[in-house]
Amino acid sequence: MNKLKILIIVLFLSNMSFGQEMFEYEKKIQNEENYNSIDLEFINAKEKIKLYGTLIEPKKEYTKILIIVPGSGMDTRNCHFKLTESLLEKDIAVFRYDERGVGKSEGKFSSANYTITDMANDLSIIFDSIKTNKNLSSKKIGLLGHSLGGLVTMSLVEKGYKPDFIIQWATPVQKNGEFLKYQLKTGINKFENELIFDSLEKKLAVMEIFHNSFGGTSVENTLKEDLKIYKEALKKAKEIGYTNKNYNRFFYCNFNSQKHIVKKDFETLYAQSKIPMLYIIGSDDKFVDPISEINKLQSFQNNKIKIVVLEGLNHYLTKGQLDKPTYEIENIAKDEMINWVVNQ
Repeated sequence: MNKLKILIIVLFLSNMSFGQEMFEYEKKIQNEENYNSIDLEFINAKEKIKLYGTLIEPKKEYTKILIIVPGSGMDTRNCHFKLTESLLEKDIAVFRYDERGVGKSEGKFSSANYTITDMANDLSIIFDSIKTNKNLSSKKIGLLGHSLGGLVTMSLVEKGYKPDFIIQWATPVQKNGEFLKYQLKTGINKFENELIFDSLEKKLAVMEIFHNSFGGTSVENTLKEDLKIYKEALKKAKEIGYTNKNYNRFFYCNFNSQKHIVKKDFETLYAQSKIPMLYIIGSDDKFVDPISEINKLQSFQNNKIKIVVLEGLNHYLTKGQLDKPTYEIENIAKDEMINWVVNQ
């Protein structure tokens, strides 16, 4: 499966459960025998599922744990292996987990309906369990969110959780899914099924209507409340020529996963956050606009946020064109993150 093409949404029409231990873009860390590996189990009582992950820690005393929250698509506790290896070499423990319905974790993986709200609920259970573990309660606990994972970490902060530090790696900052328009412009995500137009301008105009309609509305809305918004948005879109001939089966913003992204606004949270944060992105990122996102962050003038733009690197902080996902992060990016964490 090409995870790259589902950076935001894969339009699976059915829920699927995966028992795969590791995907082709993942690897076991090297020299695992030099560290303690502790398998942990978490219970999401509301969803009646168990989640599983592994804390890998130095055998000697350490003070920090970094919880890695990967981007969209399916990931197991073997993601971001190169960064994990280097963190451990600097005596920083790392926790990674099998996402819902992936690896050993229970539940259903559905790209259409597994929302950032659901992901944040899963993460909150993990964070609480680690934070209150008597053997770990004295440690500083940080979060790293890559891409969509950064929306999940901010959702956690929005819920009132207070990690000791945060790394936001190529994460959308602008509100209401603005980055989706950037993906359309770069051609990374063409929305070929939801926006069937020859004109880029027409596609953007339809997106704007749905983003304006759902932006700022509650992710806790009932189906009836959201249907009312859909009806109004479709009426406005129809006025500019968006009919059932312009989409296959499902119109734009139909799935919960995308709808929750469009609803979210973390700009005030970034502006007011007191949590030390590193925001890092490559200048050649085609999924998240490095210029617009950095300009937005800088406008907040929040001295708790350090901004790093790495020239010539892409969404995965590697060089060159991306034809598949990779966790072979460039050393310059890896070192930037690790040095920052060491100083927290």
